[in-house]
Amino acid sequence: MRRYVINLDRDTARLAWMTDAFRRVGLCFERYAAVNKDQLSDEAVSRASGNAGWSRGEIACFLSHVAVWKQIALGAEPYAAIFEDDVHLSPNAAFFLTETSWIPPDVDLIKLETTLNPVRVGERKFDFAGHGLVKLQSFHNGSAGYIISRQHAALLAASADQIDRPVDDFIFDLHKATCWQLSPAICIQDMFLPGSGKIASTLEQGRQDARGAKRLKTRQSFLQKLVRETKRLVSKVMGQRRAVIPFAILPNS
Repeated sequence: MRRYVINLDRDTARLAWMTDAFRRVGLCFERYAAVNKDQLSDEAVSRASGNAGWSRGEIACFLSHVAVWKQIALGAEPYAAIFEDDVHLSPNAAFFLTETSWIPPDVDLIKLETTLNPVRVGERKFDFAGHGLVKLQSFHNGSAGYIISRQHAALLAASADQIDRPVDDFIFDLHKATCWQLSPAICIQDMFLPGSGKIASTLEQGRQDARGAKRLKTRQSFLQKLVRETKRLVSKVMGQRRAVIPFAILPNS
């Protein structure tokens, strides 16, 4: 399995961080040069023109993932793993990032990370070395670590003409794809790892600059509340449950 790390040319410290993280688990990766927010074309910015609160960093992040999807779609391997450059890897990550035999044939998208926020999960696919694949039944934010099939990478790339939401919303859209979660997760962004804070989130800072320090919470309409409650009742009937996806093992340093 090919492993890509999206990294800006100027972020040499982050590249060193990821090189060390992969070295610790006995793996290497291919660096993919991220789109620089300061070099976005007018055409790229116009693709997100309908979203006044977008930061240039979010647009650049989205386009960086699109570029990797296109490369995966042109390749020969059935699956690839994509990472952003601020994650911790669990010590047992190597197997899941090398072999593809553990991936069921009908699975196109696997979230490898956790944000330690509660999510709804359903069916469990398998158990291997203490891990399982669970079906996500609610949105689990983040795009810092996932496995994607060649076919699904092509599908996402072909449907990314208009940037109408953050890239994690676009990737893990439960209305358009079945999204699976590796649990426990084998990676976690530094900003979500309790007691870490070793890597500053430049994307989050850009969001605050674009939208103000505090995000406004949109009041839900009656219909939205009705849909939310209906989903909650359906989840209960269908045997879905709320759970926090754990991180496999905390890093030693």
